Amino acid sequence: MEKKRHALKSLLAEVEKELLRKPNKKTLDRLSLLVGFQSWDSFQEALHGEADAETNYE
Repeated sequence: MEKKRHALKSLLAEVEKELLRKPNKKTLDRLSLLVGFQSWDSFQEALHGEADAETNYE
């Protein structure tokens, strides 16, 4: 039983590490497309600036 407990604890630690890892640029670009932006950079500009998704369609 102790081996199973240790294995589960190790597995959960690895899953937690993976969840906390920052996604790469390609993944961020794809996620940005889902919310109407052409890239992660344009999404960031809209969040922190005055641009919005409408500028992508002009």
